[in-house]
Amino acid sequence: MSTIIPLIIIILCLGAILFIASRHFKKAASLDLSQIPEERQAVLKKSILENRLLGKVDALFKLLNRALQPAQKISYSLFGKGLERVKNLEKKYRFTGGLPDSNKKARTKFKELVNEGAKLLESAQLRQAESKFLSAIKINPEDAEAYLGLGSVYLKMEEYDQSAETFEHVIKNWPQEDKAFAKLAELEQSKGNWDVAKDNLLHALSINNEIVEYHMDLADVYLRLQDNEKATSSLQKAQNLEPNNPKILDQLFLVSVLLSNKPLAEEVLMKIQKQNPDHGRLKEFEKKVKQMK
Repeated sequence: MSTIIPLIIIILCLGAILFIASRHFKKAASLDLSQIPEERQAVLKKSILENRLLGKVDALFKLLNRALQPAQKISYSLFGKGLERVKNLEKKYRFTGGLPDSNKKARTKFKELVNEGAKLLESAQLRQAESKFLSAIKINPEDAEAYLGLGSVYLKMEEYDQSAETFEHVIKNWPQEDKAFAKLAELEQSKGNWDVAKDNLLHALSINNEIVEYHMDLADVYLRLQDNEKATSSLQKAQNLEPNNPKILDQLFLVSVLLSNKPLAEEVLMKIQKQNPDHGRLKEFEKKVKQMK
């Protein structure tokens, strides 16, 4: 009898919590996607209500468990089930389309929204792109692709704080997502924070060093930091990945001239002459090599 009464109290408490939670979450579900500022917070952050409510529930059950040692195992089991029920309620009402769906139809819709968002981003229709990526996140908040697109939209809008928050969300949840670090580097470059941009690019390359653009961007950052030697090294790594890329060859030639590295300048010039004999700056490059000592 000494253990049954506390268990009945626990069950009644859980019932009250679930009732209150369902009412609050239903109110939260009335948010309209067209209200973009509010929706940003809804898709990028956990519900404040959820955190407060679950924190209070956790504290309550810890107190009860300390007081009711004989019923500890049973109460923990009930608490776990009740807590999971609250979380499911929150998820149900957070996503207006229901719980995140993994079926084929939902995946197809998610991909369509991401692709549409990418096209709108490319054509600088930023508000429309933002809406597409947010809608994709509502369908599947467990995929980094839509967040990366959303962060890129905010970067184009020059909403740097919102962009950084979105990319940091990706890094926190998908720490091996090299694109998020590269995008954070792009953001820091936009703000002129070259050292921070360098660190983010180096992190991106530590995850995936097969992306030419990362090496190219890092070379540009090193040039901004007046570290021409490391800029050259980054460009050579990029060229190893794409030996005939004209942009890389041009940049590598110009850096070799800055370093007064005539052997490297001659080597790169020969590749440019072979690869693109109609290069518009070929005569200028040839003249620069002749003037080098």
